[in-house]
Amino acid sequence: MTSTPDLLHISNLHKSYQAPNQSTHWWPRLFNTASTSQIKAINGLSLSIAKGETLCVVGESGCGKSTLARLVMGLEQPDQGHINYQGNNISGLKHKQRQDYRQRMQMVFQDPYTALNPRLTVLHALVEPLLYHQPQLNRQNAIDQAMAQLLAVGIDPALAQRFPHQLSGGQRQRINIARALMVQPEFIVADEPLSALDVSIQAQILNLLAQLQQKQQLTFLIFSHNLAAVEHMADRVAVMYEGQICEIASREKIFNQPQHPYTQALLAASPQVYQAPNSHHKLVGDVPNRIPTQQGCSLQDRCPKAFETCRHQTPKAIEMATGHQVACHLVADPTSTDPTNHTQAELEQGDHHDSSH
Repeated sequence: MTSTPDLLHISNLHKSYQAPNQSTHWWPRLFNTASTSQIKAINGLSLSIAKGETLCVVGESGCGKSTLARLVMGLEQPDQGHINYQGNNISGLKHKQRQDYRQRMQMVFQDPYTALNPRLTVLHALVEPLLYHQPQLNRQNAIDQAMAQLLAVGIDPALAQRFPHQLSGGQRQRINIARALMVQPEFIVADEPLSALDVSIQAQILNLLAQLQQKQQLTFLIFSHNLAAVEHMADRVAVMYEGQICEIASREKIFNQPQHPYTQALLAASPQVYQAPNSHHKLVGDVPNRIPTQQGCSLQDRCPKAFETCRHQTPKAIEMATGHQVACHLVADPTSTDPTNHTQAELEQGDHHDSSH
């Protein structure tokens, strides 16, 4: 059995932003002399997507999902690393150089209420990108294609002359999907496509995406925190924390045999999709601010299974089985002395040390 070639390959991707100046004094802000910190949104991330598959990236809010989506689509440029599409490096391409890829790669944005131009009718919103990428196309042909696309996503063509404010949330999201499909792309990036929709509408959009993928042989990269939706449509799942992939595997492996403590905690927070076997999956504390101040695993202060190695060494991804990778010291060294016996004492000691500064 031959493996499907990668459509997209991301290697050692980094992206940082300047942290807001937290100084309470007026003079450092006035003269810009205060020390600046960098927030690491993406921190050495690597990922591959095979042609025709649906890869879902899950994680808490603030883990870097939207930043990764924007980097893949070229809306932002990485500080370091490569994004290869069908073997060609597309990171850092200029606007004109990326033109061909913009037709092959399209994005469905998170908020259907702001993704559409309020001044454009539904028909105009669909025809505009088609004529932009295919200027030689007759306008009437473009209109005919737009009407056919509306039917394909379950929208009555009679709504073509309406404006976004005259439509429901579900209708707007269907139109966002139709707009992305107008130029016949092969790869769709969807950033939280269900987050602004009612539960009943979410099911409709999920079914629509699955139908469109089958009919048009699409490849999906979907970012979501909706684990029930991910379980429904993913082929593989990548679990993201602090700008890194901590575990990636098939949907069945992630939901039935999660190995990383963060994956276990994430699933345990959604009991409708995963029954936690014990109470050790609960994380302590809040999501860090991603301003690098410590060595070791980024989960160390929240993980109930952390041990000494976690404080000094950054874990590297290990392939436990074909296609199942986990970045965790506990998985890499299962013979470690029972880490849960001394974790709490170590965490408390770390808390006292931090509070003394």
